[in-house]
Amino acid sequence: MEVITVQRDFQGSTAVETRHLRPGESITFGRGTADTPVDLRLDDPAVSRKAGQLRAVKDYWEISNLSRRYAYVVENLEGGGFVRLSPGTVDAPIPFETARVRVPGRQDQLTFLVLAPLKRRLATEHDPGGATSTPQPYPLDPAAKYFLVLAALCEPQLRDPARDRVPSVPEVRQRLAALGLSRSAVNYHVDFLAGTKFRLQPPGQGAGVDWKPRSIVKHALRFGLITPAHLVLLPPA
Repeated sequence: MEVITVQRDFQGSTAVETRHLRPGESITFGRGTADTPVDLRLDDPAVSRKAGQLRAVKDYWEISNLSRRYAYVVENLEGGGFVRLSPGTVDAPIPFETARVRVPGRQDQLTFLVLAPLKRRLATEHDPGGATSTPQPYPLDPAAKYFLVLAALCEPQLRDPARDRVPSVPEVRQRLAALGLSRSAVNYHVDFLAGTKFRLQPPGQGAGVDWKPRSIVKHALRFGLITPAHLVLLPPA
């Protein structure tokens, strides 16, 4: 039988008890009080007494945001990406196998992990390559300089999916100062990613001069073309 595990975040300081949920079982989380007990206690005065609920559904899980004021974020720790839960969202399905739930507190965010079973996948035979192999829609070379520019553009959102910030060209140049790239070189790689690699089109009038970096980041994260594991390619910050 599939089991969903809720446990303490290895990168956080929120002390929560490990829970194992079978399909159909659920737990509540929040600040909790004597009158409003919860299963997973998040000890922070800014967290609602009953902030939310998790429910196991076979090999995935659902989450409800019972707060009336604050959004929560569920991060995918494997392939990047996140789900934003607006106040009042009920039974949002989460397909991530390893996820971090972020709940805003007074001083910092309170976090915990939710681990789901590995999804069933179709068995595939090894593709030996050659004329019959399926070409990649977005072939990327992690050893190329354009990939480092992509990593620098995506870095803020890969490190914190709740952030909606894309670095400017001067910021990317500064982040990759060790490579000695000029501003025109960074612009060249941005144009190469947008036009040649991802084949992006301008979103329309009023897009602004920064539409290419923003579209590149959105496209790369949406299709999992870059993940937090690629951040090791960047020079030390």
